[in-house]
Amino acid sequence: MPTLISAEGLYKHFPIRGGIVTSKPAGWVRAVDGVSLSVEVGETLGLVGESGSGKSTTGLLLLGLIKPSGGRILYDGKSIEEFLARNPREFRRRAQIVFQNPFASLNPRMTVRDIIGRGMKLHGLVKNDKELTERAAAILAEVGLREDHLSRYPHEFSGGQRQRIAIARALALNPEFIVLDEPTSALDVSVQAQILNLLKDLQRSRGLSYLFISHNLAVVRHISHDVAVMYLGKIMESSPKEVLFSQPLHPYTQALLRSIPKISFPPEDIENKVIEGDIPSPINPPPGCPFNPRCRKAIDICMIKMPDFREVMPGRWVTCHLI
Repeated sequence: MPTLISAEGLYKHFPIRGGIVTSKPAGWVRAVDGVSLSVEVGETLGLVGESGSGKSTTGLLLLGLIKPSGGRILYDGKSIEEFLARNPREFRRRAQIVFQNPFASLNPRMTVRDIIGRGMKLHGLVKNDKELTERAAAILAEVGLREDHLSRYPHEFSGGQRQRIAIARALALNPEFIVLDEPTSALDVSVQAQILNLLKDLQRSRGLSYLFISHNLAVVRHISHDVAVMYLGKIMESSPKEVLFSQPLHPYTQALLRSIPKISFPPEDIENKVIEGDIPSPINPPPGCPFNPRCRKAIDICMIKMPDFREVMPGRWVTCHLI
């Protein structure tokens, strides 16, 4: 499959203000620290990692919603900086986002019709109110809701229905690429499955490409084609889904997979499966490999030097001195 969007050596460092007397930063939050990844046409890249690892910031960077500190992003072979400078409306139409919390991402003062139709109006995709209503109703049907829902407000819906509305809003501009920022984490397990199946159906019918951000490995395994594992602003390992889940290479990936709860008899030793310690601060990351303070396999060089993100076999990329 050809690549739709890719990042090469992507950085985003946020300044920590020193106070009202000086404008010089007192330090930097290294939210994204040299990330390289790609999303293929019609496929899903799952981006996994603990909270605070930089996943959401990476998604916002790929959409051009925040400006990178370094590196470059290519969309359809062209720099998104060129896209945004030349025709920002076209890029905004082609790339959309579905946020994590459907209770916060929908305007409570707008009806569903206006929520879905606002983008179509701004981009001139409809000629009149009648056409807007017809198109909004068709998109609602596509996500499993009824036409009579158009006149209702977000507070009248359940969490799963609100997320369907958020998905419909993203689909309204007929995009090619959608960032899904933990779109099921605020939902019940049964509703999660419904939303995941809906996203897969929409991908097949519309040829969509997804960046699916999550900390839930089971969800990522269900929906993704490829998986990238992120830790403290860096990609630690990337490979096709089935290969990564069956033969993880990086100690962090192995620890994440060990920590997935399983029903067994006799009960498993949970203590030995938990990753020790907390994720370090991105303000002052540890030298060398960022996972070394929590890694049971760390050797001396892991505390000195971060290895390059390298291809160890076709389609498998990893950063680890032990491999």
